Amino acid sequence: MVLSGQLPAGCSITENGIVDRLVIGKTPVREAMRRLVIEGLLEVTPRLGYTVSPITRADADELYKVREVVECACAELACEALDDGQIDRLVELSDIGFDPNDPESVTAYVGVNLEFHGIIAYGGGNRRLGDLAMTLMQESRRFIQITVLTAELGRAVREQHLVIAEAFRARDRIAVAEACRYHVLDSHRVTVESLDAVHSTV
Repeated sequence: MVLSGQLPAGCSITENGIVDRLVIGKTPVREAMRRLVIEGLLEVTPRLGYTVSPITRADADELYKVREVVECACAELACEALDDGQIDRLVELSDIGFDPNDPESVTAYVGVNLEFHGIIAYGGGNRRLGDLAMTLMQESRRFIQITVLTAELGRAVREQHLVIAEAFRARDRIAVAEACRYHVLDSHRVTVESLDAVHSTV
């Protein structure tokens, strides 16, 4: 709920409130909240409960720097390992966009984007590296809350995904790594610009 924006940055929550919302016991909720505090997604508010941590420029800088390293490594490993069917699926996924004015379309696209990156993350056969890449991708979902979604952005992402897919088709290890690096760096740029826009209106 934190990552998807159902619980937005600055939102106050309590254990009992989440227990009632999810209709589950207190123990798993308490353990989940402790883990989210350790991961920096929740902050403890004395005597009141918890607050969803703000999204900061430092968060974006750290996350995308790690994504750049990890995703490029995954892509290089996957370059020779992906089969034609997986590459065909990357091309199919590259052709799917989103309507920035339709929340359901944006939500559906999050799944499309995760599948695209998941094929690459696990394509090289290193499960631990793939798990790390997908954990970072899941955390990146939080930035959608503040990203200024436009039709132009949707087209740019589709084009970048297609370039990545075609680089895999050519089995060009250098081109694959560079295309993935550019995609991550551009996502970082869009996120930072959106953060700046939000802060300038506060």
